[in-house]
Amino acid sequence: MCRDLKKSRFMHLSIAALSFLTMGGVSLTLASADSPREAQTRYGLASGTGPLNTLLINGQPTTPKIAGNSALFVQKIAESGDTDVVLLTSVGGQACDAQYSILPVTPNGIKTPTLFFGNCSTAKPSIFGSKITLKFPRNIGKYVTTPAEVDVYDLTTGILTKNGKTIPAACKLDDGVCQG
Repeated sequence: MCRDLKKSRFMHLSIAALSFLTMGGVSLTLASADSPREAQTRYGLASGTGPLNTLLINGQPTTPKIAGNSALFVQKIAESGDTDVVLLTSVGGQACDAQYSILPVTPNGIKTPTLFFGNCSTAKPSIFGSKITLKFPRNIGKYVTTPAEVDVYDLTTGILTKNGKTIPAACKLDDGVCQG
């Protein structure tokens, strides 16, 4: 039994190593937290529980400030070199379930977040190489399989595309706040 356990551990380690090499140095992470409004990064706790649903890192407001609408959900989705990649979800508002922003977190603080994007539908991120893809379904029935919108963020270049066309990536500040 001990030998089988060692083989099993080696196999899991080999699969993890192979996955990391295949993805080109970007690893998908599923950081667990007690709340969808918090995620642990290597550089501290990212939390969407600040005043007026603002983002905090280790309990401190970020510069620039980042705010969600009715709530700000935080999910660590990847690590690339010394950068942790956080997916922010601004929820609530008039007839819009969710808008998304991608935020790089480094040892020196946060980098400029992307503008909040999406089509108000819920999407799940997928990562291949240095690209994060979010596919948004159409809002016209539960059997639609063709995405209405595909947004891709390239971690290497910082370029954000919507349905293959480049769109402005940096969040525009409204009174010093990146608003979701």
